[in-house]
Amino acid sequence: MSKRTLLAAAGLILGLYNTPLLAADLGQASRAFENKDYSAALDALEPLSKEGVPDALNMLGQMYENGWGVNKDLDKAAALFKRGANQGHLESVNGLRRLKNLEYRKELETVQKNAEAGDATAQNRLGEMYEFGYGIERDPSMAYSWYLRAAEQKLVAAQHNIGRCYNFGTGVEQNFTEAELWYREAAKQGHMDAMFFLGTLYSNDHGLDHSTDTNVIAYAWMHNSAQLGNATAAAIEKRLLMKLDETQTQAAKTLAEKYLDQYVRPFK
Repeated sequence: MSKRTLLAAAGLILGLYNTPLLAADLGQASRAFENKDYSAALDALEPLSKEGVPDALNMLGQMYENGWGVNKDLDKAAALFKRGANQGHLESVNGLRRLKNLEYRKELETVQKNAEAGDATAQNRLGEMYEFGYGIERDPSMAYSWYLRAAEQKLVAAQHNIGRCYNFGTGVEQNFTEAELWYREAAKQGHMDAMFFLGTLYSNDHGLDHSTDTNVIAYAWMHNSAQLGNATAAAIEKRLLMKLDETQTQAAKTLAEKYLDQYVRPFK
């Protein structure tokens, strides 16, 4: 038997012996935790957390989150929850989300005040917070409303976000024509993701320009988004080229170069 095989067998045997012990220790820790005997829970949970036991990481995270038997330490709580979440432990995922929402709620106080005072960057951020439920209940209609206020002040990120709202029907009725118009406003100012989404509009035959094959136009937008660093666009542009014949490929590359001069090089 090789040395590697012996080591593997030894590890397996050790694991078989350790598993019941870990389970017994976790049961003891859980009982102490449920009984609010946090001193005993801490003694039992710390070695289990070093072993990476998800339930132990979650309970210990809660203790640091709330200051139960330990000094309150949100950074340590987040680190413990993250280790559990990385193993797919749902309660740890929820713990991380809970801590993140604390941060978002603090941010919301400042963002709301500045947005209402007319700051375009804050208005766009408040739109994002409403769209994705960051520290506040999700409200797509409110998200659209705040994006629009910022977009009307010519904030490029908000122009892109309004384009997304129309593209996907977020807080407003889906309208590909409006989506393209807003995406183009952002693209004119070198916005990488607006170029990417323009590419998706044309690859799905939702674009306004029918002067040439839609995949030709889609390639040109994807290529320029890729030039600005969008890795997904870089992958898609290669697939789009496979759909084009030789004449179309040349047209796509020529159009991409035109867009490069208009939308990318001025912002590099």
